[in-house]
Amino acid sequence: MADVRDEPQDREPPSWRLRRWAAPVALAVSVAASIGAVQLLVGDGASSGGWPGGREPRFVLSVGSLPTASRQGGPEPWIRVEAYRQDGRYLPVGSVPSPSPSAGKAREIVGGPGGTFVVASTRDEPCETRLYRFKLTSAGHATGTAPLTPDAVPARVGGLAMSPDGGRLAYTTAPCADGKGSAAPPQGASVTVLDIGSGRRRTWSTPGPALVSQIVWAENDRTLGYVISDVRPGATPGIDVGSGGRGGLGFDVGNAAVHALDTEAQGADLRAGRVLFRQRDAAAVLTSAVMGPDGRTGYGVLRKGSPESTIFFEFEEGEPMRVTRTITPKAGVATSVGVLIAHDPPRYACLTGVDPFGRAIGGDLSEADDVPLCGTAYAY
Repeated sequence: MADVRDEPQDREPPSWRLRRWAAPVALAVSVAASIGAVQLLVGDGASSGGWPGGREPRFVLSVGSLPTASRQGGPEPWIRVEAYRQDGRYLPVGSVPSPSPSAGKAREIVGGPGGTFVVASTRDEPCETRLYRFKLTSAGHATGTAPLTPDAVPARVGGLAMSPDGGRLAYTTAPCADGKGSAAPPQGASVTVLDIGSGRRRTWSTPGPALVSQIVWAENDRTLGYVISDVRPGATPGIDVGSGGRGGLGFDVGNAAVHALDTEAQGADLRAGRVLFRQRDAAAVLTSAVMGPDGRTGYGVLRKGSPESTIFFEFEEGEPMRVTRTITPKAGVATSVGVLIAHDPPRYACLTGVDPFGRAIGGDLSEADDVPLCGTAYAY
């Protein structure tokens, strides 16, 4: 067991590395890999264990709706806390109680600087999301749970990204799910930046059917990176990534571009940010593209269906993309591909593919639009 020092932890494994499928994160990655999240794992059925950089987490925090190995049924907790054991099992530690009856259901959680965690908690009636922050002690107990602002956001919130200094939170929004699905694509995309100290919000948007994702801050606490993907009437078939979703709605998700936005400049156009990378291959599906801490470079993942392959690449502003690795499944061997990226310094971002709400699957707009893609966070 971990020692019981009652102090917050804020350690992350260094660098980002490719490794084989690891049993400790199989559950979280099985969700992420199905939609091409920003974590990198490759396997052919074998398991080697271990975590990136050799640093195992002390605790795993999961939103109540996401099952884990120790989940035994019963009332759904707001946030579940489990200790990670060296044998790969999870030991229940407790839960973070809901701070208010009006808080709703926790649907997204992300680690922040100083050992903090930020939670987006949503309810459908009325449609609103409340943002909370708390710290986790080394004994696995939550402390200081409090709302970031007194008011709620009148929508679902996703794609949380905290600035490195902890002063600002960026996110995107979507309408609450009605459980019936919709044949209409999202009408425009937006990113909001909340100044935590003052409570002021500023929003950038783009008209027309689009999705925004991979929201992340540069190390200067000023430049914000994100991906804008256009949503168009279906013209090309999607790529089967084993999502298990309820099928496409006749719209493609593509023509993706990584932008870097100066959040202190004037204007409110989401497409005004510098373009760091633009998808050129119409036969591929972009599953991940993340701006680096310097605000000029980044990395990404593409999927191709014919021939089937997964392409990992790096990019730099003004330069062509550089392929760093291509994975092609072996005949007769089932291969799982996901992405597990650990950063040093930490990025404090919920990097979950080309749509934080799970609507983009294999290059198609899907009805599976209420999946908690960032439902797990780790304390080191």
